[in-house]
Amino acid sequence: MMKSINVDRDGERIDVYLFHLFPDLTRSRIQSLIKSQNILLNNKPTKPSFILKGNEKIQYNFESASEKSFSEIKAEKLDINITYEDNDIIILDKHPGMVVHPGAGNYSGTILNGLIDKINHSQFESNPGIVHRLDKETSGVMIVAKNFKTHAFLSKQFESREVKKIYRAIVWGKCNESGLIEGNIIRNDRNRKSFILSQSDKGRYSKTEYKLIDQYGPLSYLEIMPSTGRTHQIRVHMKSIGHPIIFDDVYGGGIKMIKSFHVKYTKLLKSIFKSMDRVALHAKSIKFLHPNKDIVEYDAPIPDDFKKVINLIKSNESL
Repeated sequence: MMKSINVDRDGERIDVYLFHLFPDLTRSRIQSLIKSQNILLNNKPTKPSFILKGNEKIQYNFESASEKSFSEIKAEKLDINITYEDNDIIILDKHPGMVVHPGAGNYSGTILNGLIDKINHSQFESNPGIVHRLDKETSGVMIVAKNFKTHAFLSKQFESREVKKIYRAIVWGKCNESGLIEGNIIRNDRNRKSFILSQSDKGRYSKTEYKLIDQYGPLSYLEIMPSTGRTHQIRVHMKSIGHPIIFDDVYGGGIKMIKSFHVKYTKLLKSIFKSMDRVALHAKSIKFLHPNKDIVEYDAPIPDDFKKVINLIKSNESL
């Protein structure tokens, strides 16, 4: 049975638009669904490259496609930390270094591979649906929908920005007590795997607020509250204000930053880079409306590698 959504943006390819709207489907999968006419535009076949004008309706049927997609994913015994489960949702505390969904270059070792092995398929009304993504190196709380109704219910909350997300990050430099960052995120023409913040009309609107938790010499520990959920949003935003996340080589937060600070910090910063090997970003909590109509909040404890860096900094506060 076809479902329908109204397009609310213009100037974007239909496959890219749907990729952001349905994060449990890879872009190549969406392109395949368009070509097989499981996705229609104004009830007519279209092409993945079609540029939306913002006044169309998209019809889609993912149910049969999703079953096929699920069957193609190999079950693997992986360390998937499920912290809560009921008939509608699964809450995960994602480990850093894990990709969420199989895709180009990552066909195994993903969250979905582990879920398929860990949970009997018969427990699902349909395929486990990833409602939102975390970057490979980001740790923390994630939601998985156990049926199509729940997936649609939660996806709508993400789309309307009703889900409250809180992250923790360690960034370079002395940050203000609080701040607001907003603008459109567009792909970086110089590096197509990264993004930049733009004040032009192109791209997708993004908004992030942050508060300073503590400040240690050349580093700041932040609580970050994104209102939107664009790809690499927090990483892009922190770079845009001159405070890239530590260990984030893609967005200017790598080891070369050590040279930007007083030599008295060099030994400490080099020891920090030996104690952690991923972007210092953690999804700490998420608050949303459960399908049973209760407001629920789930928390992922600060991981050990984060704690180790913070303890290293605190032990050298006299610098």
